[in-house]
Amino acid sequence: MTAVVFDIGGVLTTSEGGVPELSALIGVEHERFAVPYWEHRLAYDRGSLPQEYWPRVARDLGLDWSPEEIARIDQFDAQRWSRLAPGRLELLERLQIGGVTTALLSNAPTSLAQVVRRSDWSAGFAARVFSCELGLIKPEAKIYQAVEEALSRSGPELVFFDDRPPNVEAARQRGWQAHLWTTQEACEDVLTGLGRLPGTRP
Repeated sequence: MTAVVFDIGGVLTTSEGGVPELSALIGVEHERFAVPYWEHRLAYDRGSLPQEYWPRVARDLGLDWSPEEIARIDQFDAQRWSRLAPGRLELLERLQIGGVTTALLSNAPTSLAQVVRRSDWSAGFAARVFSCELGLIKPEAKIYQAVEEALSRSGPELVFFDDRPPNVEAARQRGWQAHLWTTQEACEDVLTGLGRLPGTRP
């Protein structure tokens, strides 16, 4: 039986996460804040510490945040990235209550991984694979292999949704049934066509 694997940011949650709110929180223009936020993000997703990532962002902005400010900003960021977009919980519940195996595969820093693992909505996943815990990031092949091993399934048995084309293409190269996320309705159409979406929309 096929399993359904979801990315988090841009799929289960919004593509912006907490960036607009964070920029307002620290008093920096959104466009200016977003540049260092994303420039240093891959290293953070690969497992660097908040005490390494956020000072780099602050330095590029000409700011100096205290440890307490870093902790507050980091928690705000993690909480915002873990907040499901409208309709996503219902989609997950339809799959999981219907007996479909689901999993998470996300480029995520440790703070976000911890918040997601503690959240009620993530409890039903058979596997939750985070880049920070492996020192790997999508689209590196070994992170997809980790999902296959965690679920004891080969590529053709996995349906995957991600909002970034390189991540989708890397999954397809391993034989996954990978799809670029556009809307929840499009995702539901794919799953219905595969016979993996039980029930009807609420």
